[in-house]
Amino acid sequence: MSRKQDTAEFQSRLGQLSERWSQSEIARKTGTLRNNVSRYMHGGKMPVEFAASLVRNLGVNPAWLLVGEGAPLLSDVNAQTGRMAGELLELVEAMNAVANLQLGSLTGKHHLRMLRELNDALGRYETLRAGINQRTGPIFSQLLDDYWAALEAWNLDKADDLRKAAEQVARLCDDDALQERFERTLSFHAFLRRDEDESILHQSRLFQRRLSGAGIDEAGMKEAFNLSNTLQSNARLDDALALCDAAMALAGQRGRQWPVTRLMRAMSGYIWMERGDVREGLRRVVDAHPQTSAAYRAVQHSMLIRGLLLAGDIDYRGAVDMRGEGPAHAQGMLSYAMWLEDPDVFELACRHYLALDQSPATQFARLLREVLVEGRKANALKFLKTYPAKARMPLNEQFDQEVFATGLARLCGAKDTRRRHARAWKLIEQSGERCYSIVARTMHYRNVIALERSRRAEAGDFFTEHLERGYGCFRGIVEALA
Repeated sequence: MSRKQDTAEFQSRLGQLSERWSQSEIARKTGTLRNNVSRYMHGGKMPVEFAASLVRNLGVNPAWLLVGEGAPLLSDVNAQTGRMAGELLELVEAMNAVANLQLGSLTGKHHLRMLRELNDALGRYETLRAGINQRTGPIFSQLLDDYWAALEAWNLDKADDLRKAAEQVARLCDDDALQERFERTLSFHAFLRRDEDESILHQSRLFQRRLSGAGIDEAGMKEAFNLSNTLQSNARLDDALALCDAAMALAGQRGRQWPVTRLMRAMSGYIWMERGDVREGLRRVVDAHPQTSAAYRAVQHSMLIRGLLLAGDIDYRGAVDMRGEGPAHAQGMLSYAMWLEDPDVFELACRHYLALDQSPATQFARLLREVLVEGRKANALKFLKTYPAKARMPLNEQFDQEVFATGLARLCGAKDTRRRHARAWKLIEQSGERCYSIVARTMHYRNVIALERSRRAEAGDFFTEHLERGYGCFRGIVEALA
């Protein structure tokens, strides 16, 4: 909105006041000359003192007067909100008093008087600010509770409205714990909207809040883990690994035994396995044991299972027997079974994990089961006609789903298989510094072997190089290509 529009709307609100009270009555109740009231009503510059008098003596709602929000009179709004709004206007007056001091005259003969006036004005400002902060705390806390609940319910429209309200209240509240909760909620909101850059930005701020000159505390390590986890899930593996190593170095000897530091150590190993060095990855995951926190134990156990699978130290049935837990583990096990394309293995995977996974991989897994295990292709072909839906998602998720769809289309004999495969290649070209997951890249190069004779050698190099780096799971493919 332009300044001209703001002024016109403000004059309109003053006009509404003159309809309720005569100019003479307004002048009498505010202690203002009638000519001045008339001038203000017709567009003359209005001092903040007159606005404050309207609030105090006529009960005008300052939020309505200044920006048109809420009811015109304080009697029509919640008493506590009204008091806060009045204090806000007083805060503006206090700030105005500071601004009006002729600070340049501090060097003159009246500098002591000016300093006293400055001290009084600043003291009034600080007192008002503290009072407003105290009043906004409970409101801010309730808003954050409602905001988080809306996000957990995936009610993003309501969450958008609550975010706007929380942003306004956040400006008035200095409570560090509430500001931290707000930052964490904003990150969660961005994550649900699939805005990876904004989510990472808020998590970075949370991590920075926890840093101190002496290093990093346990809460800071938790924020570092959350940020590194978000980075790796968005295929920014180099950034995630650098953060893991830096946070562990900052924690030093005193933080080495924290449960979250052990979890961070395991996370760094998981990232190494995704980047292309399963030996270093497994070494770090094993080094993170024993984990004393039950909350972290299942996550680390899942990382160990994945490492042993990739290294070829256990087969798929052995991995199932190790009994990993949770939706993330189920998703990883289903994805791993997809690239194997073995009907017996896939039946085993679906029996154990299909009901636990809520990710997009579930849809592909159900259809792939029909194709591999039951020999039915109709539902898969019907699904592929409308896939992909036009929805915003990070590049790594696009790549995952594109290679899933290409593999499904290839096994069904769909006509557009090669077009889908070409889109996967394009996403690789766009990846930049991102490194897509090892399983997704494996599925892609398996598609290459089946679809592109001219690039079979490139696919062979991928599997051979990774076998040499410890990925024993590729031994069968390398031998078949020899």
